[in-house]
Amino acid sequence: MVKANPVTRLARGALAFVLAASLAPMTAFADETPPKGGIVDEFAAASAQAVARYASTGNPDDLRDVRAYQGNGIMALNAGFPERYDLRDENLVTPVKLQNPWGTCWGFAAIAASETSIMSELGVTAADGGVDLSELHTAWFSYTPLPEDAGPQAGEGTHTTSRESGAVLDQGGTPFTATSVFSSGIGPVYEEDVPYRNKEDIRVKDATGADCYYSSEGDWSVDENLRFVQAIELEESNILPSPAGRDEEGNYVYDESGTQAIKRELQAGRAVEITYAADSSQPGQEAPAKYINPETWAQYTYEDAQTTHAVTIVGWDDAYSKGNFLAEHQPEFDGAWIVKNSWGSKDAEFPHRNPKGWGVDGGGYFYLSYYDKSISVPESFDYYAENYRQPAEYYLVDQHDFMPSPGVTARLSDDPVSMANVFEASEHQMVRSLSCETAQPGTEVVYEVYLLNDGYANPRDGKLLAKASETYEYGGYHRIQLAEGLPIEQGQRYSVVATQQCDGQYSVLVDRALNKDGMDFVNENNPGLNYNRYAVGVVNEGESFVCEDGEWVDWSAMVAQLKAVAETTEEGDIFDYDNFAIKAYADPMGEPPIHEAVVVPDLGGMTEAEALAALEQAGLKGEAGEPEHSDAVEAGRVVRQGTPAGTEVDAGFIVTYHLSLGKEQGGGQGGAAGGEGAGGAAGGKPMPAMGDDTASVAAAAVLALAFVVAVVAGSRLREGRGGRRRC
Repeated sequence: MVKANPVTRLARGALAFVLAASLAPMTAFADETPPKGGIVDEFAAASAQAVARYASTGNPDDLRDVRAYQGNGIMALNAGFPERYDLRDENLVTPVKLQNPWGTCWGFAAIAASETSIMSELGVTAADGGVDLSELHTAWFSYTPLPEDAGPQAGEGTHTTSRESGAVLDQGGTPFTATSVFSSGIGPVYEEDVPYRNKEDIRVKDATGADCYYSSEGDWSVDENLRFVQAIELEESNILPSPAGRDEEGNYVYDESGTQAIKRELQAGRAVEITYAADSSQPGQEAPAKYINPETWAQYTYEDAQTTHAVTIVGWDDAYSKGNFLAEHQPEFDGAWIVKNSWGSKDAEFPHRNPKGWGVDGGGYFYLSYYDKSISVPESFDYYAENYRQPAEYYLVDQHDFMPSPGVTARLSDDPVSMANVFEASEHQMVRSLSCETAQPGTEVVYEVYLLNDGYANPRDGKLLAKASETYEYGGYHRIQLAEGLPIEQGQRYSVVATQQCDGQYSVLVDRALNKDGMDFVNENNPGLNYNRYAVGVVNEGESFVCEDGEWVDWSAMVAQLKAVAETTEEGDIFDYDNFAIKAYADPMGEPPIHEAVVVPDLGGMTEAEALAALEQAGLKGEAGEPEHSDAVEAGRVVRQGTPAGTEVDAGFIVTYHLSLGKEQGGGQGGAAGGEGAGGAAGGKPMPAMGDDTASVAAAAVLALAFVVAVVAGSRLREGRGGRRRC
């Protein structure tokens, strides 16, 4: 086993992380080959469609799935918003910053949106000192891969053709790039800990000799020990529908639900990051005023165009006149977003001073038409603000996906499909929350956590520790808190299974990005772009699994098949794929508890009171399941128990019992008494795995609740294992 060492923690108790431990290949899957068709064919077809779109448009966004989250799943809210709203009036917007000398607009936009969200949650304002987070930390670690000593995922991430500061920090990015790193425990951190500057303090001065910003010369790198550090935990990101919608042919269609979704986030105190097509992508670039009116600072992209810049929406004005936009290309209606840029302001102090000023009154803001045709991937952030600036010990994130994602590829199915990640606990830990990503508005996610048997055959071959479900209004990254923590001992393997459903369809989500051959492909077809980054995805055997058509298949085998299919195409294998973005978050627990082994008594034929007394005497707990009809057991007595008599478990284990309803009218048959039937025969035989068509410890609770977290804490079966490869 290879286990990464805990990384260095920042002073003041910032949070640190441990990489997921490596997993030895599982023999149960070693010889399996993905079935022909299904998921592999559909993802291969999606890649081919992306290449075809790119061939038609020349827009690399079509290769990066940046529009994957747009959809019509959100109805117009008609919430009666005010005509004008500005978060600056609430003093919830941090000062305008200057991204010079690098192309890090996307990082500044994500950090600006995060700062506003955190201030809103904390109940503090910019006048109180606000919140100041590091853009450099986010940008640097988004485009530097995991080091070679990072265990099984070593080398995974985004590579640049050079590790010079300019190559890493001039890459550009999308909103979800920041989400990818934040959700992995990579930032955000305080600006004071990783300031936006070179180490040599080399500065750029204006004509008067005054300092403006830090020079691109010098060393801008960030110490690798600071990668898995963050000042505050990301709880959720919302990928909102864009006002710049698309029809089935990919043509622009204005989407009112996107406008209203952005307004609602703003009114909730969350600024919204977007990308759009700007005349220039960095301050100081000379470009003709094609989309923006330099007199009024009113922007309107009137045609399909590649996104080039990222900014932060902080307000709106329904009455902003369409006459403020360039006369030759004006939107059909009034209305504009109030937008914060990252190109400095004339009144700012070093290092964010732009001596020429930019935007309305030189203050760094501009107006963006509601009807701009390039607005892409609006995203807001939500954080666990209660721990901000509070001393804290490190916590653990079990995860396998370290390839920053520009978007997601979704495969939809009418038949049930599930995704799963398998982890090995790097130390004794208490799992407290789970996360995943979704692509469609209104997606329901059902989470299951299993403590896996030795030699497990599939991700459900073990004891169900918890089951929970939640429906998410928007696509994006989501985290769910468990009702009770789940203790996992060091070295134990456990799985997190996620089943997503929206509008009657199930989905499998895959993060993919251009690999080195993909970088070359783009440069060959678009020489002027000078694309100089590529992704490396590391998907090892035994980490991620897909359940399709009732069978579990190792995702690494599917990725190998996807790449084999790609090699037969004209463009070749141009994409790398990542593990599923399913994570578990845990707190360290120190030394594992000492378990007291007890034997489950035979409850068959007992009254409920007698069964509870017998369980208490044995040091166990009881929980009533769904009652059942029985010809053999009179009403009110135990007809079946979920854990067979004679099974050795830990003290405090919860045993589910089912009471008889008596004979079913019409002669229906019930389950047999004495623990036989679905629970298996009595006499110490092991409980069947959750993958079998048998009752489970938590089955009754799962059926009884719409939203349930059935937790069996601190317990494990002592003997036996089972399970099939079926889902």
